[in-house]
Amino acid sequence: MISNPNQIKAFVRKHYHYFGMNKQQEISRLLFEIAKRECIDYTKVTESLPKPPARFSEIKDCLLERRYPSLTKSGQKIRPTFFDITIDPKLKADVALQPQIQPKNLFIEASVFHTEMANRVRTQFPESNVEIINTYKEHIGKRRFGTEDYNRRLENFYLVREDYDFFKKCPCSSKSAFCGYFVVNLGSGCPYECSYCILQDYINSPGIILPANIEDFFAAFKSLGRNIRCGSCELTDSLAFDHITGYSRQIVDFFRSYPKTMYELKTKSDNVGLLTSVPGARNIIISWSLNPQKIVETVEHFTAPLVQRLEAAQRCAACGYRVAFHFDPMIYYQGWEVDYEALVDMTFQAVDAENVAWISLGTLRMTPRLKKIMENRFPDNTILDEEFFAGHDGKLRYSEEVRRSLYKKMTSRIRRHGKDVPVYLCMEERSMRLE
Repeated sequence: MISNPNQIKAFVRKHYHYFGMNKQQEISRLLFEIAKRECIDYTKVTESLPKPPARFSEIKDCLLERRYPSLTKSGQKIRPTFFDITIDPKLKADVALQPQIQPKNLFIEASVFHTEMANRVRTQFPESNVEIINTYKEHIGKRRFGTEDYNRRLENFYLVREDYDFFKKCPCSSKSAFCGYFVVNLGSGCPYECSYCILQDYINSPGIILPANIEDFFAAFKSLGRNIRCGSCELTDSLAFDHITGYSRQIVDFFRSYPKTMYELKTKSDNVGLLTSVPGARNIIISWSLNPQKIVETVEHFTAPLVQRLEAAQRCAACGYRVAFHFDPMIYYQGWEVDYEALVDMTFQAVDAENVAWISLGTLRMTPRLKKIMENRFPDNTILDEEFFAGHDGKLRYSEEVRRSLYKKMTSRIRRHGKDVPVYLCMEERSMRLE
């Protein structure tokens, strides 16, 4: 049940008119979140509040204790985000039917128009309108793009020449330990609709951007003069568009000659047909982000079901690749222990531990701005109903106690199956250590 934000704000203005705008906004925000969390009308929450003209501190303390019962009990300092409640129905993501990847427009930079990849894409989408542009940057100018543009991102594909950021250090959060990973930006934008996805906040683009000059990425790697651990998974799903770009086979063929470098293709798809059409290489790691099927169904819209991801992992391992798994972001909810322990068991039933290159663990985190976007795009979500506080990097996170519990349980379960499989934490503060 979601209470009408305008009704809540009107109530607060009427009954707490003696407070300033910021204090009214804090009360409105807490009323909204408590009512949503408890699946009741906000008026039921107001019944327990001190009556006007009560002091603001009395009202706020009462609301905070109800919204953050565990954090309050533990004495955790709570720093909620009290931005205004603005739920715009026009921004809601449509997750009723999985969209077909059939762009209305192909915008192709002139410098890559005759490349092999550009020719392949034009052939695959003969009904798309094709427009030659000078550069992507010039085409979009200084315009800013918002959530409505993001909702229509699959309508426009941009084929570009990438000239920068071929291999860059993973942008770990401030004060987080560097994971030693280098990011390869082979695309920007994703066809999936994961409620928590940072791309909703991070990308300022009217469409999907695909570089058509992969040979320059290979040349840039040669110029590094060293072996690294890298992968193409920061701004897109590594394999969601692989049947369009055809890049995975080229990546395998190239890095087969550099066995001391590990290249990772991270995905939530089962789109491994091109990969399994060639012999695998042990330094090519095909990895999957995994969550229990109930999370896949309700939060990771349009991604491959859990069973299909694990079957794809089996096929890749059978072809000679190593695989990896990312239990990230783990979602905290009532009964998570049973579901996540079963998830670990299913994973190792599908793939032998000797074929697992590594496993990462991470919990749900978000910027305050992403939280607001999630409220608008996925207003019925329940993952925001848990207790979050501003962490070491300013991102909203579960409490340290909850995160430690998640990591401890998962690590223990993983060690039952693969005691020597490397396990590491992703986007965590340095003080958080695996036991």
